[in-house]
Amino acid sequence: MNPIKTFFYSLKKSLFEPKYYKDISQANFWFSFKYLWFLLFVLTIFKGLFLGGQYLKSRPQIQPEVNKLFAYAENFYPKGLELKIKNGQLTTNAKEPYVFDLEKNKQQTNQRHMLIIDTKGSIENYPSYNSYVLATKNAVVYPSKSTNNQIEQTSVFYFRDLKRDITLNKYIYDNIINRVRFYSHRVYFFVDYIVLVLLFLFLFFGSLFWAGGVMFGLLFLTFFVWIVNLIFKKQYSYGSLFKMGMHAVTWPILIIEAAKYLKFPLSGLYTPIFLILMLIALFSTEK
Repeated sequence: MNPIKTFFYSLKKSLFEPKYYKDISQANFWFSFKYLWFLLFVLTIFKGLFLGGQYLKSRPQIQPEVNKLFAYAENFYPKGLELKIKNGQLTTNAKEPYVFDLEKNKQQTNQRHMLIIDTKGSIENYPSYNSYVLATKNAVVYPSKSTNNQIEQTSVFYFRDLKRDITLNKYIYDNIINRVRFYSHRVYFFVDYIVLVLLFLFLFFGSLFWAGGVMFGLLFLTFFVWIVNLIFKKQYSYGSLFKMGMHAVTWPILIIEAAKYLKFPLSGLYTPIFLILMLIALFSTEK
């Protein structure tokens, strides 16, 4: 019997024949593992198809959003501002401290600024600037850890570590934008390629991680079934019950996954359904 037929045979037996679990208890561990993994792999394929459908639905909006991004980027860099980093030191042609925000009206509020340039300032005075990034003559300070708009840790980058001098103005900035814009017409190709790679990784690694999570949960759920097994002297080993559990999770997984798509909150029924099925299998078989 080929692997696909074996899987569907085992699937049918796992769903509808409690006495089949006696055979499972005596089977090789890897037989049950491959069954569980392939079951989750098939379900992951359906998840991938659903995600792919969602992507195809939103795909026509990619190019317009990219066009909006470029339209915003064109006016992002201030006119007349020139920054130079030479010999490890920053100089500007603007009145300092120079405040730079993504939103023009933010300067009129008490919110934290995006960037402040003050070549006469000191990185030790960073907290007093109320800015995420502070650029001084010799270095730039930026958050390395923040929570709820509160900066907890900062990092410092010194301009002397740059390997070459840098000049940035509106003309250079526009040239960079235009070069990037040249590839914008191929945005669908790049995004489609990335989505296909991510879907492939999702199918393979997603099913493996899912199987690992299910088996980790089984370590604890099997323990309760093993206690009942000892009380009623069914004489199954913990390992045998664990293998049976890898098949008994079929109904709970299918029910919970179907409920997700139907938007019914049934995730809390996973454990009760599993335990009931395992007890049915336990008392329907004799070791």
